[in-house]
Amino acid sequence: MFLRLVLLFSFSVLAALANPACPKVNPDGITVHFVCHTHDDVGWLKTVDQYFYGANNSIQRAGVQYILDSVVDELNKDPSRKFSYVEMAFFHRWWMQQSDEVRQNVIDLVKSGQLELVNGGWSMNDEAAAHYTAIVDQMTLGLVFINQTFGLGSRPRVAWQIDPFGHSNGHASLVAQMGFDGLFFGRLDYHDKDKRLHDKNMELVWQPSRSLGEAAWLFTGALPNGYGPPSGFCFDDTCSDAPVMDDPSLEEYNVNQRVADFLKASHSQAATYRTNQLIMTMGSDFQYQNARTWYKNLDKLIKYVNAGPNNVTVVYSTPSCYVDALHAAQVTWGTKQDDFFPYASDDHAYWTGYFTSRPTFKGLIRQANGFHQAQKQILALRGSSRTAALESMAQALGVAQHHDAVTGTAKQHVTDDYYKRLDEARQNSEDELVPLIRSLGGPSEAAGAVSFCPQRNISSCKLTEESTSFQVVVYNSIARPIDTPVRIPVPNFPYQVTDYQGNSITSQLVPIPDAILAIPYRSSSATQELVFMAEAVPAMGSSTYQITRAAAHAAHQAQRSLRKRITPERSGLVTNGRVFVRVDASGGLSDVLYVSESGVKELKISDEKLFYYGMSGNNSESSKRASGAYIFRPNGSEAFPLKATNIVQYDGEVVGEFHIEYGSWASEVIRLYRGLVQVESEWLVGPIPIDDNWGKEVITRYTVESMTTSDTFYTDANGREMQKRTKDHRDTWEQNITEPVSWNYYPVTARILLESSNDMGSFVVLNDRAQGGSSLSDGQVELMVHRRLLDDDAFGVGEALNETAFGVGLIARGTHWLLHSDAATADCDFACLHRRLGEELFMRPLLMFQDGSDSVPAPVSHLSSPLPEQVHLMTLEPWYSSGEFLLRLEHMFEVDESASFSVPVTVDLENLFVNFTIKGVQETVLSANQWSADSNRLQWLVTGQESVRQQMRRDQEAWYENSIFAPYKTMDQIVSHYHGTRFSHKTFEEVEAPRADLSVTLQPMQIRTFIATVEPTAQSEPE
Repeated sequence: MFLRLVLLFSFSVLAALANPACPKVNPDGITVHFVCHTHDDVGWLKTVDQYFYGANNSIQRAGVQYILDSVVDELNKDPSRKFSYVEMAFFHRWWMQQSDEVRQNVIDLVKSGQLELVNGGWSMNDEAAAHYTAIVDQMTLGLVFINQTFGLGSRPRVAWQIDPFGHSNGHASLVAQMGFDGLFFGRLDYHDKDKRLHDKNMELVWQPSRSLGEAAWLFTGALPNGYGPPSGFCFDDTCSDAPVMDDPSLEEYNVNQRVADFLKASHSQAATYRTNQLIMTMGSDFQYQNARTWYKNLDKLIKYVNAGPNNVTVVYSTPSCYVDALHAAQVTWGTKQDDFFPYASDDHAYWTGYFTSRPTFKGLIRQANGFHQAQKQILALRGSSRTAALESMAQALGVAQHHDAVTGTAKQHVTDDYYKRLDEARQNSEDELVPLIRSLGGPSEAAGAVSFCPQRNISSCKLTEESTSFQVVVYNSIARPIDTPVRIPVPNFPYQVTDYQGNSITSQLVPIPDAILAIPYRSSSATQELVFMAEAVPAMGSSTYQITRAAAHAAHQAQRSLRKRITPERSGLVTNGRVFVRVDASGGLSDVLYVSESGVKELKISDEKLFYYGMSGNNSESSKRASGAYIFRPNGSEAFPLKATNIVQYDGEVVGEFHIEYGSWASEVIRLYRGLVQVESEWLVGPIPIDDNWGKEVITRYTVESMTTSDTFYTDANGREMQKRTKDHRDTWEQNITEPVSWNYYPVTARILLESSNDMGSFVVLNDRAQGGSSLSDGQVELMVHRRLLDDDAFGVGEALNETAFGVGLIARGTHWLLHSDAATADCDFACLHRRLGEELFMRPLLMFQDGSDSVPAPVSHLSSPLPEQVHLMTLEPWYSSGEFLLRLEHMFEVDESASFSVPVTVDLENLFVNFTIKGVQETVLSANQWSADSNRLQWLVTGQESVRQQMRRDQEAWYENSIFAPYKTMDQIVSHYHGTRFSHKTFEEVEAPRADLSVTLQPMQIRTFIATVEPTAQSEPE
């Protein structure tokens, strides 16, 4: 009987006691957990450097180094005090500047639980515009630093996303796979919040993945006061709330009033939360620069509340202690399957503008991310260790994922700094990669000038314009062979393209669009693009081509594209034999025909360029809200079309394309390459005119005629799983729709998809950067591609989103790939096509140009054989010990998405690489900071599972008999044992030996992460 009593008691409180630094809770009343914290944006109103050092305080009084200095000093004064810190980009910098004595002090504070590192990423990433690979990388960067610095006991258990402007299923699924026990955030739709407060459903179990099931479940809490303290209880020296004045001789002695106000706030919060454990976030943006003002007043508040005759106990706590206390309460939680997009803060403030804001920066981040994946691969494949350039690129990208960076919601000078960081990191990385890329095909003695041609985004490249003979190396970072078009800016001369055997490769000269030639700041002699298909570029390998300027007039004539002007009397048609694309004088697509074994099917697919006028306003009340960096608020529901003014068709042996101009500030190129099934739309927008004193929000709208979609469409979550969207609908609450356009906008990170209900198949648009999008009518998709606005929306940034470059409005250029299910084949169904193309659009081949005509190496793959169609080799990078790789394999398909590919798939790792043999692997959680075998996340009882309580209790008793606690009969003995094991300073690497089983099976949407021990094969030549 005694054992059973111990069991019943232990399982109700063991989670809270597992960390001995957690405070005792009040079993009979309310326990208020003070979570002392600061929210330190990694750039927003000031640059990262300015925030760290406390510079430029005329904009904002904020200095992160002083926060950490002051907090450490105050924690040392009282062991009951606690603090939670998040942003590793700042903490790492501060740590590197500290003496050994301070470092040991901080290690002790972390070990004791006084200082808790929460979330653990390099930044607090955005959840709408950030790609899943970038999220995983930046979280891994910060979490591994924590692990290596402070040991196992420091591993963050709680994700802390308090400021991002909406929350995605994709992100929730990722952090669950990283081993987190919970997630807390501060922002949710104001109507959603009202209902959740009423229903006591602010805390719940999020079930974000249909494919991964319980492996992705995540306890999730919406904080009661955003991420600040209750009203009246901000004790930072930047605040004006009354301190606790506890000298009875004072005229303004206020202890009784302060306690009464606090108890009122506590009981009010308790009335809307499910347990008697309450969290209060005591801190906000860049607070605790003088931590003494906070702790001195909180000490007093704790003292006087706890001394009174009430049922409220106040304790210093941390997010993980709070989660453990909730878990110990053993209550049943509600669930949620959809996401928290879009976020609205009032009737006219829908935070959907930032899905698109600063489109060129969003495009740069996506390109840099793809480059970084290739960089890591090449370093690993050439046997390199981690380098300074690799760390610099990882850190720059980690900063770029911050929720005021990739979102486009920082001040302009801060955004300029983000650009600079990425550009410098990429230049350093490119310099380092040159000899490694040259050696991919074997020993190389090439010594000519080298360029990655960063200005190819405006069809310019100095090396290819000036050289009469050069080579292009095409590196494919995907684990399957690909056919990819190569476009090279050149002057109007004939060129010969040859492969490593000297065989001639069919090529074509296509005029650079007039809109590109007219870019005011473009300085280039290139008037043409030399286009050819690099076919069967090996899996995770490279092909090299020789380009030589020719003199023969006949060769020039053969290479030139046939030109045809499109008029009302004469439409245009291009085809590659499998797909036909027609354009008429109205502009944009008109028809797409697909040829298959069952015949020819014609679809009326149109595209239009339109714009909404951005709402102007002074923001004095919600009805006067302006459209701005955060907010998309069009002035009415009507989008105004841009009329096509000039259309020219160019056709040849490699590509057929239409150059379409929509007046003076928007244009489009519609392309169809030989051998490819996607229709490419390359859009160019800007400078957006504002001489009429109206800001504008520019969209591309695609319509599949006669397709019935019943107000339903699908958008991706951070580039992975698709989310069902229904126009004018929210799954969890009813709302009066005051903004019918922006209310229906959602983040589109990688694709937006339609499925017909009338046998018209499916249609998808793949995008090359994050954008906002919707489907406002049947068979219709719209994506916002650019924004230029004249008013601030009054949410803090203090500037209108009016980007300029070189003295004119910003010009943005990007790509959409269009695909219909009629392009599917028996071997590759529609899901196969759009998943594969999505991977190719993100992992664009890396092109390196080198002057000269040295011998051309043969194509080479660094994989023994291509990976199966379902498998994306997500990560390959040198790890922190010699002879180790970090390896991630991802199943790209969702459950039930594809009859052929939504099935488990097995990969043999041992002989995966040509130049390395994998001798053993150790599987980790997704973030590579804990062995997967050691990851035992908290399990939560959810609605509908009440009937399993008895079975759970039997399982607990059986677990006890076989657990480490079996020898102990009292809770004191159990806790004593736990105290001695949980907070050891062992490093992660010392825990588990590599396993010999090298056969890995992936379930749909599963990502598996390994630290692989490798040995070079005899023929490899590591650097």
